Amino acid sequence: MYHYWAYGLIVDSEIEFPELFPLAACTVPSVKLRYGKIPPLNVHPDGLYQENIVVTPTEYFLKVTGVAQYYVSGGKDIVVDPDEAGSIDLIRLYCLSNAFAALLYQRKTIPLHCAAVLKEDKLVMIFGESGAGKSTTLAGLMKMGLPPFSDDVCVPSKTIDGMWTFCSSYPMMKFWKSTLEIESLDLLPNRKIREDMDKYGMYFHDSFSMEYKKPEAIFILQKSLDVDQPQISRLSGFELFRELDKNAYRRQYLGASALKMEHFIFFSELANQVPTFVLARPNAVNSHKTVPQIIFEELKKLQNA
Repeated sequence: MYHYWAYGLIVDSEIEFPELFPLAACTVPSVKLRYGKIPPLNVHPDGLYQENIVVTPTEYFLKVTGVAQYYVSGGKDIVVDPDEAGSIDLIRLYCLSNAFAALLYQRKTIPLHCAAVLKEDKLVMIFGESGAGKSTTLAGLMKMGLPPFSDDVCVPSKTIDGMWTFCSSYPMMKFWKSTLEIESLDLLPNRKIREDMDKYGMYFHDSFSMEYKKPEAIFILQKSLDVDQPQISRLSGFELFRELDKNAYRRQYLGASALKMEHFIFFSELANQVPTFVLARPNAVNSHKTVPQIIFEELKKLQNA
């Protein structure tokens, strides 16, 4: 049995995960992850039922042809039924990206899809749709001396005084080969994420923090046809709520997870607590050096305000 910390949870696992942060011992696990057969699913009136995926407030099923089937229940159990030809790397990949997301929703927790770095022990969170430049911006901020906190997901928790804080998912960053070449990071890839993609995983176990951190600012990256150079503007009101809401991780699970009230409270309070900016960059212009610099300058303004 392996023992890990992942997504703010203590995990007992029959599967070895080099991506996760290992624990020497596991007294009372939050999650049990094991190999097994998928049990019959219960019918729920609010559930999402499709051919290869089922989502309800208490159960989750996913079938990835040629890889594995996954079953998550009660926010504490994950069962993996691997395909005979399934690659162990892909089995772990879908477990980390999909099964854990469903488990968090079952625990009434809405994870955010974002990268993050640390600046003076506070978070700088980078949002954006696929292709917006999150990974490149993360790499650029790291080159400017800001240590990585999370590559892809941040998990919220509310403090006693009502402030939202976040922990990381696990200590692995994922960069496209082109990003590594552009940024010349002093990092050696630990493994290829998928054989059919030029994307590589890099571990940062030695500097990984399991602590929850307060966010200093949120930056939402957008590609735009309407600007010829990067432009930054601050968001407020309903537009801010809407943009934050877009960045719920595996957002398609929200509707079937019975989290309407939690969803509204979380994003409303986050919008009021954290300065949030949209950083639009031109579609056809390489701005990988400019964008991190703009973020850095904005952080200085916040600090001096």
